[in-house]
Amino acid sequence: MATLERPDGEQRPALVHDLSESGALLLARTTKIGKDDEVTLFLQSAEGDEPPKTVQGVVVRVESLSPGDEGPWLRRVAVRFHEPLPMYKEEIERFRRRTQRLGIPQ
Repeated sequence: MATLERPDGEQRPALVHDLSESGALLLARTTKIGKDDEVTLFLQSAEGDEPPKTVQGVVVRVESLSPGDEGPWLRRVAVRFHEPLPMYKEEIERFRRRTQRLGIPQ
């Protein structure tokens, strides 16, 4: 899970679909987001046992979800981080295991 802070300062929940050192693909519950928007992400650890990591980035793509696919989520948002997110192999693997456990397609 993550929190997406929009340029207007409002924070919205987001589900991390894919994560790398350079960016993230999110499912977000907001319509007020656009390409080239500067955003802040608060990323929860895979196990939820650490404080969120804060990263800043720019939105590089926004897609509306198809009716029936959206559930509580309204947009698919791709964010490129300004600085690489220091992640380790172990953290990435924990993230992948957690998304599989939650039934999130890879």
